[in-house]
Amino acid sequence: MTGFTLFRRVGAGALYTFLLAPLVFVIVVSFNGGTTPKFPPEGFSLQWYGVALSNPNFTGSALTSLVLATAATMVGTPLGVAAAFGIARGRFPGKGFLEAVFLSPLIVPGIVIGVALLVSLASIGLRDAPIRLLIGHVLLILPYVLRTTLAGLASFDRAVEEAAVTLGAGRAQVLWHVTLPALRPAILAGAAFGFIISFDDAAVSIFLIDAHATTLPLAIMSYMQYNFDPSIAAISSMLIALTLAGAVFIERGFGLKRFLGN
Repeated sequence: MTGFTLFRRVGAGALYTFLLAPLVFVIVVSFNGGTTPKFPPEGFSLQWYGVALSNPNFTGSALTSLVLATAATMVGTPLGVAAAFGIARGRFPGKGFLEAVFLSPLIVPGIVIGVALLVSLASIGLRDAPIRLLIGHVLLILPYVLRTTLAGLASFDRAVEEAAVTLGAGRAQVLWHVTLPALRPAILAGAAFGFIISFDDAAVSIFLIDAHATTLPLAIMSYMQYNFDPSIAAISSMLIALTLAGAVFIERGFGLKRFLGN
């Protein structure tokens, strides 16, 4: 083993440790038998998972987050697919700029997006929190669907479409029975990843909620202002498990790495 290879492996190990250690600590603390978060934990207990699941603030906000992420995914996915087709297949100037605009939520800080949405939606008199949240989360999901669909279109062989047209299929039939089925893994990968981002979002949602509609990440933040017990670690561990399960599902089922790599 050369010195460079050893250095690379040690560096990779240190990076993985830096990224994963906080998650491991949270999961371990969630099984603490004491009344305060402490590492190492005072015994082993599952009581705080029961406390978290019996807290109506957590369960109610979790349902809100689930419904919101599902609705935003259902709206944002077709919009992202349509935008991807327009950018990849359209012939008009400024396509690169338009693509950058659609992908900007990936690099613009969530706080900036949240403030911008709050000001713009308030200026037109839209004060309904569920609708504001839906608009904000569609904006978060759209670039992920757009990115994976563009990658899928880049590797798609258009000769298949031409063959279908030659055999008598109309443009709508080609799109529905040939192109979209071929792009299904890319589209579903972007939609699934966007769903996870929407469910876990706090930076944008904090500017769009009201007293009657709040999401799970914000309910956790609000709870921590006045309480400090392992139930926070328990609900956070469940979110970690959900996120990791979703990431594994996307990678194993749809090959997200391949699409993002392209």
